[in-house]
Amino acid sequence: MLMISILATVAFGLVLLVTACVHFIPPKRVHVITLLGTKPIAMLKTGIHFTIPRPFAVTSAVVPTDVIAQKVQVQIKSQDNLVFELPATIQFRVTNAMRFAFERDEPISQMVNLVVAALRSAANQMQFQAIYDDKSHIQQEVEATVSEHLSSFGLKIVDLVIDDPELPHSTQTALNAIREAEWSRRAAEHEADATRVRMVGEARAEAESTLLKAKAIAGFRMEIAEGNAASIAVMQGRIGVEWVETTFGEGESAQTVKTPVYIDRDGNRTIPPEMDMSPETILDFFKVLDANEAIRDAAAKPGTVILMPHSGGNQGDDRRSDLAEWIAAQKAMPLSKAG
Repeated sequence: MLMISILATVAFGLVLLVTACVHFIPPKRVHVITLLGTKPIAMLKTGIHFTIPRPFAVTSAVVPTDVIAQKVQVQIKSQDNLVFELPATIQFRVTNAMRFAFERDEPISQMVNLVVAALRSAANQMQFQAIYDDKSHIQQEVEATVSEHLSSFGLKIVDLVIDDPELPHSTQTALNAIREAEWSRRAAEHEADATRVRMVGEARAEAESTLLKAKAIAGFRMEIAEGNAASIAVMQGRIGVEWVETTFGEGESAQTVKTPVYIDRDGNRTIPPEMDMSPETILDFFKVLDANEAIRDAAAKPGTVILMPHSGGNQGDDRRSDLAEWIAAQKAMPLSKAG
């Protein structure tokens, strides 16, 4: 019986010893083991490990090895003097559990301070719009600045996610007003350009139309002048005239009219001869034609009154007198209508 008790005691002691020496480490964790809580002697990763028995072997720190996310909010003053908040998320993990546990007091807080300082330094040197457009530049500069410091106490940034800047509501309102004004200005410029192009086009079209009309009027007056010269020559018996049917146009728009053909006394076709007429006679002739055309147009529109100067003689005083009477009649007409 004594022997059995001794064996049982020894067995129980062995069980206690083995239990004191075994460490069960869960996934994504590292246990830092120290001798009596003073000197580190082991870093135990996930699995089953044997060390010197407790209480000599003390688990002084349990360090996570998975990726951890830490949000930060950094106040930035950009190069164009805008003050805003820049949110970011630091994704990091522990690369050396021993350093993480013993090199720094509150290593995560120190990491956050380093990253915030590097973020502020990088963003303060950029324009506001550039921060929107090139967040990767800030990320690379921050990681290059803090990576060596973080490695010294067992940390590494896996990724730095930088969100869009958060402007104060008053600044957002002001910037939106500026942007709307800018778009309004651009719209006004485009509208002004379109108006200018349209007006230039209309002016060119009107100029070309006026030129064509002037050419047509000049051609028309030339036809009249040639016809008048020919008429005088016919009346003087210097040439004769025959009427020939001539077709103008094609298809349904074709028209047949009679046109004069001038012939000389021998019956050969000719052109109207030169007329020996003074400029005064020619001018008086056209005045008579214009007056007759005005009277004809007035006759087609009842109630129309036409005033035109006319002189019965060739003396300058008579012409000035007639012109004065004509101007007086023009001024009197509105008064007579009003009465």
